[in-house]
Order: sequence, then C-alpha cells, then structure tokens
Amino acid sequence: MYLALDSDEQQLADAAAGFLGGEFPLQRLHAENRDADCLREFAQLGWLGLAAPEAVGGSGLGMVEEMLFCLELGRVAGPVSVLAQMLAVAAAAADSALRARLVAGAVAVGLVAEQAAGGEVRVIGERGTGYALAITPGAATLFEFDSAACRQLPCLDRSVTMLAGPAACLREHLRIDGDALWRRAQVDLAALLTGTAERALDMIVAYAKQRHTFGRPIGAYQAVRHPCADMALRVEAARCQLYYAATAVQEHHTDAAAQAEATRLLAARAARDNTDTNIQLHGGIGVTDEFSAHLLLKRANLLWRLFASPSYSTQSLLLDGAAEGG
Repeated sequence: MYLALDSDEQQLADAAAGFLGGEFPLQRLHAENRDADCLREFAQLGWLGLAAPEAVGGSGLGMVEEMLFCLELGRVAGPVSVLAQMLAVAAAAADSALRARLVAGAVAVGLVAEQAAGGEVRVIGERGTGYALAITPGAATLFEFDSAACRQLPCLDRSVTMLAGPAACLREHLRIDGDALWRRAQVDLAALLTGTAERALDMIVAYAKQRHTFGRPIGAYQAVRHPCADMALRVEAARCQLYYAATAVQEHHTDAAAQAEATRLLAARAARDNTDTNIQLHGGIGVTDEFSAHLLLKRANLLWRLFASPSYSTQSLLLDGAAEGG
C-alpha cells in the first residue's frame, strides 16, 4: 500500500462495504436483538482471520487489509465483538489451537474495559463469552472469562453489552509482552472511529440536500455548508493518517508507534466532533430517539474510551517529540 489503495485492496474494501451495508443497516440498532450471535457469519466469510496465517484458517493478509475492514465496520456501527475477536486472533499466536477456534468464531472474546486491582472488572461482551482481552501499551493479556459470574450493566451505547464481576472471573491464559498488539489495536480502533466520522458526514450531506427551508435546500446556506466542510476535512485528515499508520505498523517502520498514536488521536477527534455536528445540523429531529444520529454519537463516545483515552496518545506524542528534540 502506497498511501492509496491498489486494486486488490480496493476489491477487499468494496466487498466489506457490500457485506456490511447489506447485513448491518444502521436502523438495526433500534431493535432489541441487535448483533447477538453474529460471529459465525463473519467467520464464514473469512473476516475474522484476515491477518491470520492460512494454517489456522486465516487469509494470510496484513494490517492494511484488517484496517480497511474495520473502516467499513465503523461506518455501520458494527459489532464491537468483531474488533475483540480480530485482536484476540493476533494475541493467540502462541496457541494455534485456540487461534483456529477464534478464526472460526467457535468461541467469543470480550474486551476488558476496566480492571481495578483486587476489585471489580468490567468486560464488553455477551454472556457466554469464553475469553476476555486486556490491552495496554506494554503488554496484552488473554484471560479465560467466567461470564456466568458477572452481572449486566447498562451502557451508553445500548447495542453493546457490558458485564461486571469479581476479579476472579478472569484467569490468565496467555500474556504477550511488548507494544505490537497495542499498535494494532490503535490502528483498528482508529479505523472504526474514522468510519463512524465518515458515516456522520454522509448522513448530514444527504439530509442537507433533502431538507428545504424558504424554498431552498438547507445545504445552500453557509451555516450548514461550512460545518459540513469542516467535517469533510476532519475525515480526510483522519483517513490519510490512518492509511499511513497501517502501512507503518505493517512494515515495521521506526516511527510506527508514533503514527499509531497519531491516527487514534485524529480519528477520535473526527468521530466525536462529526457525530456531534451531525446532530446539531439536523435540528430538532437530530435529538430524537427514533432518528439514527444519536447512535453514531454514542458509538463514538464508547470507542473513544477503549484502550486508554486520546489524552494518553497526546501525552505519548508529546513525550516522543521531547525525546527527539533532545
């Protein structure tokens, strides 16, 4: 990948967009069943093992292809469990049997959202989830997870299930030292956030063409056009940085860590600002529960908090800059 998609990468992105757009319309999140038990469907089409070796049922591709899929997943506010599953596939490199089961969707993985020493843990995952993944800048840990010992908590994003229980419900299965998985998580998360920001832009642009006031579409007014232009600029900046970061991580560039932090930071800002602006420009309908704009805002706020806050990325980039400066 040279900062633009080649033909194979474009075909993969188009295939992902076609599948996700058809099977996971945004309106589904207004219903009760949402995205439960969807992993098998993703597994059958090979999406969970894009970057996994063919020996365990994967496609043997790389970080760039995984990023492109996550970008489309973010556009439809897709299941967070898919992100957890793909990262767990990468984490389980030392356990080929488990890795094959993860690629096949035979066992589900949750994300550890909070883990207090000796206290309660919170995991984003459905009941019946067999494993939970915790990722920090210095290490990643895959736990065996006893979800039956947990209670369900309300979540800002109602399409997401959050479980809480004692620390004993997590039992360490394997640990990976280093920041390789942290970098991958930052890029995948940035792709989800960029896709969310992009979907918010598409939503308001379509509405600005349809909604008329005083005989003109509202998109004809500068008060609407200028914020839309700002939204487009944020998306373009986030997408450009995302492509570069994915390439840097895949090719092990010396600045890969900084590029991964930067892409997460830009994508988080784009998602939060765009989803908020989308609601504001829709006017009164934008704050109604029946409309879908609030779904994107809630998803952006949930993703924004995964794997440490963007303030960590800001501090990390500042420290890197200070170290390079002497």
